[in-house]
Amino acid sequence: MIEMELTFTDSQGRLLVVLPSVLSSLLSYRQFNLSSNEAAGVLIGERRGSHLVVHQVSEPGKGDIRRRCFVDRRGPHHQAAVEDAFSRSSGRLQYLGEWHTHPEDIPSPSSTDLNSWKRYLVADEPMVLLIVGRKEIWAAKKCNAKVIPLLKIR
Repeated sequence: MIEMELTFTDSQGRLLVVLPSVLSSLLSYRQFNLSSNEAAGVLIGERRGSHLVVHQVSEPGKGDIRRRCFVDRRGPHHQAAVEDAFSRSSGRLQYLGEWHTHPEDIPSPSSTDLNSWKRYLVADEPMVLLIVGRKEIWAAKKCNAKVIPLLKIR
């Protein structure tokens, strides 16, 4: 089990904090083998002023389409996880964004990723985007139509 949180910042000092239990879950889906398929889910957490804290994730499951270099998060369990967390926390925990894996050491978004986020991830508040690679995690915030990469600080 990982004991440290992972923290990112934007150019104005706003933080994204990924709790240790979430980091453990994300890292368990890294694509180390040629037979490993991409994985995806949603990020669930809280907004603390301008800061974002990821408390949990939904994980791949029934209904999702997973290939080596493609994933389509279709299972109804992802939405159910958001609704359950929201209900159990009296609205404190909510949908914060998306995560998925890439079969590369240092991931970066593909044109498919960018187009998908532009088309389907529409919100008035900043949303979190994570791509889990074999050695690094790429993080960004989507603010309106703009994807803003974040800098890892811990």
